[in-house]
Amino acid sequence: MKSPALLCAITVLFSAIISAPAADTIKTNTPAAPIPIGVYRGVNETEKVEAFSQWLGRPVWGEDFIGWEAWSNVAWPVWWLEKWSKWVHAQPGRRFIFSVPMLTGPNDGSGPTKGDHGVGQPVSLEKGAAGAYNDYYKTLAENLVKHKLADTILRPGWEFNGNWYPWMAKGKEAAFAEYWRQIVKTMRAVPGTENLKFCWNPTLRLEQFPSEKAWPGAEFVDYIGLDVYDESWQEGSYAWPDGTSVAEIEARQRKVWEKEIYGGDHGLAFWSKFAKEQKRPLAICEWGVKKRPTGHGGTDNPHFVEQMHRFIQDPQNNVAFHCYFDFNCEPPDGHHQISPGEKGAYEFPRSSAKFLELFGGKKK
Repeated sequence: MKSPALLCAITVLFSAIISAPAADTIKTNTPAAPIPIGVYRGVNETEKVEAFSQWLGRPVWGEDFIGWEAWSNVAWPVWWLEKWSKWVHAQPGRRFIFSVPMLTGPNDGSGPTKGDHGVGQPVSLEKGAAGAYNDYYKTLAENLVKHKLADTILRPGWEFNGNWYPWMAKGKEAAFAEYWRQIVKTMRAVPGTENLKFCWNPTLRLEQFPSEKAWPGAEFVDYIGLDVYDESWQEGSYAWPDGTSVAEIEARQRKVWEKEIYGGDHGLAFWSKFAKEQKRPLAICEWGVKKRPTGHGGTDNPHFVEQMHRFIQDPQNNVAFHCYFDFNCEPPDGHHQISPGEKGAYEFPRSSAKFLELFGGKKK
């Protein structure tokens, strides 16, 4: 049940089983202040982030990713940091969320394919756990301080419970956890990084293994992050055959939320409980509606948007921030953009209207 939303973004740049109540029965007490919202709109696209903020009618945080072709991307991401620093400091209250690889090169562990460091040398989580890559993260921390981004929220090795990145942790959970600790200790030791935050970030659902097996310990985690997309491969959910009625489509959309996204194996209900046990806040680091070429996305689904708002705003879930993945990917991942596209058109008009109603700052 792969959710490789970031694969398409990097390509553009570099040519839960628990018993849970139905979502509609969740009691909520909406806080007076909205939860901070961030957005991803493409690699280093700060102008598009600002356009999203203008459309939404409220300030937003910015999210970005770096590729894993070279260790220089990790240690010296100057192209990113220069532009994001300028954006962050142009307006009070802005913040940067940065997704950083834990290994470089192809998924087979053969090592980086570009750069001046270790090209062709095999990489592994085990080597990371032994401290082999600490210097890269020390340099990254120094560069964050230098560019006045020392309050950045970092997502090292995001979606590690999948099988689509070289840092995939199935069968290597202990090595992943120790490598994570090495990164955090190394970066926290750099002067000026007192406000740097670390977000341990699996993707939703069980995927390749129970993600908590790679838990590094609350001492080394500031946020527990999740990536949540409206997709399903279960029978009777998505995709639906041609001619399916609107009522049946909406019933399937509700079922996916209740039985998979919220109440399924390692769904949102599971992670809300886990975060409480670890005494750490949740973060929804990527989320979005989805239209997949294969039909396994919920497409225009205002119910999904509404339930995500309900979950995010519910104080019982202690969500610190969330980021919408406002980007249309090439196959196989599909489309997510909820803001206006070319000529002001909306691909998901009902979802967009609901998103503006619930998350927007402009109220009628």
